[in-house]
Amino acid sequence: MSNFQRTKLYDLLAASPLIVWYGLAVAGLVPQIADTWRTYGSSHDTVAGLSALSLVASLVFLALQIVLFLVRRPPERFSESVWSRIVALLGANAALAFLALGRVTMSATLASISAVLVILGSLLSIYVALWLGRSFSILPQARKLVTSGPYKFVRHPLYLVEWIANLGIMLEFREPWALLIMCGVIAMQFPRMYFEEKILSETYPTYREYQARTVRLIPGIY
Repeated sequence: MSNFQRTKLYDLLAASPLIVWYGLAVAGLVPQIADTWRTYGSSHDTVAGLSALSLVASLVFLALQIVLFLVRRPPERFSESVWSRIVALLGANAALAFLALGRVTMSATLASISAVLVILGSLLSIYVALWLGRSFSILPQARKLVTSGPYKFVRHPLYLVEWIANLGIMLEFREPWALLIMCGVIAMQFPRMYFEEKILSETYPTYREYQARTVRLIPGIY
């Protein structure tokens, strides 16, 4: 890796498309949150309140990723594979394909379940991303080995908790296409995990030992 690729300037330039993309997503959520809060303020409907909170939680997670892109440390090493980068970008953003589908009219119960899943998944994602801190990355890169907190037991906790939020979002859109997109989102994470673990094991000698004492994704299962 060249010296320039190790600099913070290069890292910011490489992350700039995602920073802009997530910034546009944050800007798009603001009017939705305002409309939903107005609905809740006029009706005090529980579902509207939960929906507003789910949008706020999603906005905070997106904004946090932008901040982490700006403050994270430059990578010590990153994957040279083009395929690994494509998989990572698709895995991180494939859930946006839900927006191409029509929304469905949900019962109050289902709408509440959907909102609660999004809130829970987003809050947990915020927690895990904050724990990663300046080691946060979308692409398979080695910035600093994190093995504490949620990473003490699971090697990829962020993917797991993001699935909870995506499941809640899936319920809002037309089936069976939403389910197919959800399956695609999940499937993308498996090669993504492989590439990440490969670059981490090549960079940090202790990673193999860490792998031996942790599960990849779901405690007791995988």
